[in-house]
Amino acid sequence: MCHETLVQDLTMRPSPNWTPRLSDEGGRPYERLVGALAEDILSGALGPDDRLPAHRDVADKLGLSLGTVTRAYDVLQRRGLARSEKGRGMFVNATRPARPASVDLSVNLPPAVIQSSTLSTLITGVGREIDPETFTRYAPPAGLPEHRLMMARKLAEDRGIRVEPAQLMLTNGAQHALAIAMGALPPGAIAVEELTYPGVLRAARSLCRSLIPLALDRDGVLPEALEAALDTETPPIAVYLTPSSQNPTGALLSEDRRQRLAELAEARGLWVIEDDADAVFAPPDLPSLAERAPDHVLHVGSVSKSLAPGLRLGYLVTPPAMIEPCTCWLQATASMGNPLSAMLMSQAMGARLNTSIAASIRTEAARRCALAREVLAPWLPENTRNALHVWLPMPTARAREIVLAAARLNITLAPPDAFMVDPGAEASGLRLCLGNALMPDLRAALESIATLLRGGQNAALV
Repeated sequence: MCHETLVQDLTMRPSPNWTPRLSDEGGRPYERLVGALAEDILSGALGPDDRLPAHRDVADKLGLSLGTVTRAYDVLQRRGLARSEKGRGMFVNATRPARPASVDLSVNLPPAVIQSSTLSTLITGVGREIDPETFTRYAPPAGLPEHRLMMARKLAEDRGIRVEPAQLMLTNGAQHALAIAMGALPPGAIAVEELTYPGVLRAARSLCRSLIPLALDRDGVLPEALEAALDTETPPIAVYLTPSSQNPTGALLSEDRRQRLAELAEARGLWVIEDDADAVFAPPDLPSLAERAPDHVLHVGSVSKSLAPGLRLGYLVTPPAMIEPCTCWLQATASMGNPLSAMLMSQAMGARLNTSIAASIRTEAARRCALAREVLAPWLPENTRNALHVWLPMPTARAREIVLAAARLNITLAPPDAFMVDPGAEASGLRLCLGNALMPDLRAALESIATLLRGGQNAALV
């Protein structure tokens, strides 16, 4: 053995603190092994150039077949988390980007669990298989039939939503799908949660749509608030909801309220826009509104958010009666969805990378939410769930003060006004997005925010 190889072998060896295990996430055995390894790599328990145990050792330790371990290691390589060196074994790749000068907690991005090398591999795969004729003509506005069929099957498998591919259109992100749904609806006001996703406020302003705020509590929107709005002289023609992980409060719409809202929609002829962009955090046993009232619900979702946000790939599921108006709005706003993004989605789904990545996002989000609970316990609601953000309720004036004070510490927070339907509301809060920062930076930022909330000297605005 040459001296250089001997030095490499001495510096690349298994982490002494790491023991093969399976993730608590559900799924097939190889997916659970991938989840455990990905969690330990992304958290730093396994560092760059650490050697992973031999396939046989992992199989014997966990009672798995050799093929299961081989498949798990293959997924790790495709995700760019590990590499195989011929004759030497499997090693952890470096995953940590450079630390930024400031910490941005204003943008709701997923943690960086997918590596650039993985995207490069997907892009290369598309390049090998793509038909050049694709670029000589327009694709169908709603997407290529094979991509819509694949997405319809995924929705049935993941969310229990069973629709014909003709009811599903691929869009340039969930925001695009939301704008299409809002634009295609008949004239009239739209009811929304009193604290809501900023994108719906922007879309409403652009479309000159009036919004009616609905009261919220820890279980989501109050059905009686919607019923009261429907009993007025100018009732809303639709309601927009984020039931899986309410943006910004994080509330999970309870099963009872889902049923009551679905019954209201059917009884009153009300359209429902169900924003399911955070479906990765939806409990699998909690039916979506689209399942309960399929003829009244326009279901909005995102693929890129759980794969790579820059892909800008979303989808819209429409009732049969809304296919034509939604298609018209799709063509008016973008002519068609981006077929290249859909091809990348197809590559990822074909390799089941989307399943592995979604599991890693949930695991990493749980780790970050645990940190937020540790640092911000006095201010977090008791029902705070694992998601990409947490919500700190407080008076609007106080929230604005904290945003300004945090900016002086190079911490960027979204102002409370970004979520408020009523700009004069006295109560709102702060949404802290946990996915966009490195863990050491996130801890430091949360500790600084805790100091500001305690009224420490850093909170002074004079």
